[in-house]
Amino acid sequence: MIICGTDFSESATRAGEAAAALAKRFKVPLKLVHVISDIGAELAIANNQTALYDRLSQRLRDQALELGKRFGIDVEAIAVPGFVCDKIIEIAKAHQARLIVMSALGEKKQHQWLLGSMAERVAQASPIPVLVVRDSASIQAWANGDEVLRTMVGVEIGSTSKAALRWAVDLRTFGQCDLLVNHVVWPIGEHMRLGISSPIPLDSIRPEVHEVLMRDLREWADDVPGLGEVALTVNPGWGRVDNHLASLAAEARADLLVVGTHQRAMTARLWQGSVSRGVLHHASCNVVCVPRGASAEDRDVVPTFRRVLIPTDFSALANRAIPVGYGLVAPGGIVHLLHVVTRRPGEDDLNKVDQLRALVPKGVAAKGIVTEVEVLQEEDAWTGIWHAAGRLGADAICMGTHGRSGIAEAVLGSQAREVVQRAQQPVILVPPERES
Repeated sequence: MIICGTDFSESATRAGEAAAALAKRFKVPLKLVHVISDIGAELAIANNQTALYDRLSQRLRDQALELGKRFGIDVEAIAVPGFVCDKIIEIAKAHQARLIVMSALGEKKQHQWLLGSMAERVAQASPIPVLVVRDSASIQAWANGDEVLRTMVGVEIGSTSKAALRWAVDLRTFGQCDLLVNHVVWPIGEHMRLGISSPIPLDSIRPEVHEVLMRDLREWADDVPGLGEVALTVNPGWGRVDNHLASLAAEARADLLVVGTHQRAMTARLWQGSVSRGVLHHASCNVVCVPRGASAEDRDVVPTFRRVLIPTDFSALANRAIPVGYGLVAPGGIVHLLHVVTRRPGEDDLNKVDQLRALVPKGVAAKGIVTEVEVLQEEDAWTGIWHAAGRLGADAICMGTHGRSGIAEAVLGSQAREVVQRAQQPVILVPPERES
């Protein structure tokens, strides 16, 4: 099921054509929706102008009938009173729609500097993917099998972008899509995360950093099935990510830009901003906003840890995390045992490698788990752990903690707390043994 909102404007009519072409390609019905604002409804009822509803409903039925005949699909007209954003989402949820289609511009100009367009509001609030149409022709040409759809997915390596990537991959099962997966990164932040010292280039990423980022992107994206070419890229970006994605999409002559949405509350969106909202403002091509959990696959996914980093200072407390960390790794995975030296290295540091090897539990090799050990020097233990996790591409960090809280933690500090605040991957904390 596809839901398409319309206000009878020229741009909404083109969006309806794109929605009809997609409905035919996906072999699903289309529902054409027009929402009469509550204010308009109240005035009509107060003045006994029920003819207003009749005229709008007839106009909507005529448009639905025309689309149905032109594209050879079932199109149902739905005219309802209410608030546009709420009603369109409500109808889409009630019919378990797979997609909402909106035009980028409507009949009435919105106060975009404050509230944004109606399409933006629907895209930010909807638990269902939303396609905002700027170029109906490219979508129709792809749906008809005449053209390849040039699709860019703007990603950050996380669950929200994973939903966007899955949506784009699913699209490739219906027709040929050349897919460009683009990861925009802040150079200073990535160099710091990996512990790479200056100088940091202003217009590029150092080769050793780019290599790590590309490795992480390839592992995150995994295999991309479907028809069409696939390219993965990492691009440095200073300033807003949404501006960079919009510019990169224009340079690549993308027909479609796919991004994830975080589904924040309204107050959070106003203060924190939104990459997807900025993309909707700045992109010159069609945009799809995909919320996390939009598909059953997103909701039911169970993470698998292929690489787990276990730091230890050889204390009994820190060593308690070692068997737990090994238990997290899937068969065939890798455990990185790490010791961070926070002083000038001495001759006995070589022995610490042997000490790490001695901590490997018996029988892990028989389970296909590989162990790699490393001793490195950093100013603080937490920086060494943070940098190693990024450099090694760890899926999780497992470490012991003193389990302090409140004033004790505020006064004494906590290596675990520093790692938790900065790590991009899950951090599993193993507390000390409690007396019964």
